[in-house]
Formats: sequence, C-alpha cells, structure tokens
Amino acid sequence: TISPSSPNYHASISNTTINNLFDDSLTEIFCKLPCKSLFTCKSVSKRWLTLISNPNFHSLFLTHQHTLFQKTQALGEDLDQPSFILKPYNALVITPNSPSLQLGPLENHLSLSFLGPNFEPTNIVPQLRSVLKFVFACSNGLLVYGNPRPRHRCIYHIRNPLTKDSLELPCALTLCDHAGVLVGFTCDPYYHLETDKTKNAKVSIFSASQRRFRVVRIPAFSDTRSAFDVEVFYSETGKWKNFLVSCPKGFACGFFLTASSVEHEGKLYFMGGGRVLVYDPYENERVASVIELPRGFGEAYRGCLGVSCGTLQLSEFPISPSSAFEAYSGSAWELKHCGKGEETTTTTTTWELVHEFCLPEVVGPGFEELKANESENVKGCSRILAFHPYVRDTVFLKFGDNIICCNLLTRRFKVSKYGGLSLLFYPVIPIVIPWWPTPIPALPL
Repeated sequence: TISPSSPNYHASISNTTINNLFDDSLTEIFCKLPCKSLFTCKSVSKRWLTLISNPNFHSLFLTHQHTLFQKTQALGEDLDQPSFILKPYNALVITPNSPSLQLGPLENHLSLSFLGPNFEPTNIVPQLRSVLKFVFACSNGLLVYGNPRPRHRCIYHIRNPLTKDSLELPCALTLCDHAGVLVGFTCDPYYHLETDKTKNAKVSIFSASQRRFRVVRIPAFSDTRSAFDVEVFYSETGKWKNFLVSCPKGFACGFFLTASSVEHEGKLYFMGGGRVLVYDPYENERVASVIELPRGFGEAYRGCLGVSCGTLQLSEFPISPSSAFEAYSGSAWELKHCGKGEETTTTTTTWELVHEFCLPEVVGPGFEELKANESENVKGCSRILAFHPYVRDTVFLKFGDNIICCNLLTRRFKVSKYGGLSLLFYPVIPIVIPWWPTPIPALPL
C-alpha cells in the first residue's frame, strides 16, 4: 500500500482506471447497469465484449435482477410497471419493473421504424387489409412481422426490438389470400429461473446453444373443417414445410381483425369459430385439438386470449348489450386442467369464471370524464388488449383513446393516453421484454 505522503501516490492513482480492474470487479459493476448500457459497453473493448457476452455473466446478472425484482414486487407496485403502445404500431410493450430495464423513456429505445414505408400503418380503408397485421406474434421478447399483401408471398422477419437484431426468413410457400392468414410464433427461451436448493434462492439456467423457433401459418377459412393446411417454418433446417393437419372436432378460422395467436409452453392457441385451436409445432405437426369456449360466450371479436402468471386467460369485453347486462360489462376466465378420470387417459380442460366486472364501477366518478374526453373517431371503442403477464387479475383495456391498466380484483387502475391510430381494428400484440434479450437462433448455412 502506498502512503498518501509518498511521492509515488498521485502517480499510482492517476494510473488506476476501470481497465485496471479485475474481471470480478468489472462484473460487479456491469451487473448494476441497465441492458441498454451493457450493449453500448460491448463496443468499448474486446475484453468488455468477451466479459458481457459470456453466459456466466448473464447468469450473475439475471440472478441479481431477480433479487431486485422480488423486492419491487413486495412493494405491490403492479400498476407502476412500464407499459405502453409502441406508436404507431400494433404492439403493446410490457416490461418487468426491474432496474435492468429502467431506460428512462423506454419508447425512445424501442422502435419499429426499421419496418420501412411499406409497413407504415394507415387508416385508408382500401389499404387497411394489406397492412393490418404487420406485427403478428411475440415469444420470449422476439417478434415476427411481415406484410401479407393479397396475391403475394409474404416474407417474415424475426426481430429483437431492444437489440435491433433481425433475421429475414425465406418466402412463405403460398400466396396471401384476401381472407387473411393466422400466424403463430414460438421460440425456445434463452434462460429460465430455477431454485438452487443448497442456497434456497433463484438461479438462472441457460438453454442449450442450439435453440429452436417455429413460425406457423394457417390460411383463413370460414367454414368448419376437420382437416386443413398448415405451413411451418423450422429454424433447424431454415425451410418451410406444409402439413395437412387433422382436427377431429373441427375448427373455423375466419379472419378476425382483432385475432392473434398466443404462445404458451411451446404450444400455439388461436381463437375462431367458437373454439380455441391448440397446435403443437414441436411434438405433433399433423394433429390439432380444440378447447370449447365457455358457455354463453359471445362474438369472437369481443374476446381476448392471453397468458397471465403461467395460466391461459380468456376475456369477453364488452359483453353484447342485453337487458341482463349493464353497458361496459365484461367477464374473465382461467383455463383449468382437470385430472385424468378412471375411464380415460387424457387430461380434460375447463374454463373457470374468475371475474365479472363493470368498467364504470371500477373507474368510479372519473368514468364519465373519460367518456367526455373521447375523440370522435374512437367513441365507443373499447376492448381488452392483453392480460398482464406478471400480475394476476390485471388487464390492459382500451377505452376510447385511452389505455387502462386495471386490476379487476383490487379495482386499482392507471390511465394512460394513447394518441396514435385507432386500435379498434388492429390485432394488438403484447411484447413482453425479458430481463436479458433473447438472441435470435441462427439458421443453417
């Protein structure tokens, strides 16, 4: 140790820089930085790039973030988590309330402007169908986008909106029809959290280096069919493949403007024809099953399918007006898996009603003020856009030109103004931002 009175003391201090620190000290500093700052740090030096790109660092970073996230959750600040419509596109961005994603105005860091002029939204009715579903689906922070113009083969892209990494896929096998197409996407997660029994704490476990993804296309048809064509893109081969899929109970996937796929535990769920189609592109590409909607469920365009806290959720809002229901009323269900019976080897599923609500009662006196402030072009436009992935009983609801994040159990809510294009006809895709960005799996050469 050099004494402050030593003539070499100041020379020693001036030669001490962050580059002189050991890797352990650098790692401790990097674990406290936001993701966006870490991406910038990668370009400082080869040493920093190597350190930040190492999966061991990712594991330490995520374990640190999980500890901070638990403390935030304990405070009960569920409505303070950043969430917003990524104007002017049809994406609802949802982030965990974690320091790793405290980027200031997050909208400035997440942009879909890379889509180019062919993907710019428009309210011109003749062009609406051709640009309607430019963002199709999201899985583990990666999204699929494309421009399904009628009588053209669609080219799909995989994109990480945080890192700006992207991948263009080969042309789809068939042309896009005026009736539209249902698109699903599922990607293996980059990491998951498990409990370390020796330390009684959560640790980050990373997936194998060879991760997979699937893009699924179902050309829409309005009649009920027990067999139909499905196209699947395989990341392992870099090619599309067509299947004639058997669905014994039948399914009708007429094109709904507000419909989108839901990915849950590697399976894809699509709403249509009074049923939910369940398709597993990993285990059985030639067979699909269906889940019946709850008894008394209304029109499909009033429904929203999603995942919250690891379970499949379904909502209907607003319920069709009748003498039995108040205006602006809705319902929410949760999918329950029943045990196997003595006479069957299959697990049955059923919807359990968990919420019946009336929006004016939830919002209270401020409801009439919200109605009065509606813009002319969105008056009466209301529907549930998504379920909160982390906070049970919480939904994102569009009312006029506002987005309401509402806990249906506690009746707490937060209103944010949305001044972009009307979302009445747009399928809104929830983009859940993970604590560490998911790398896009590379296609074979």
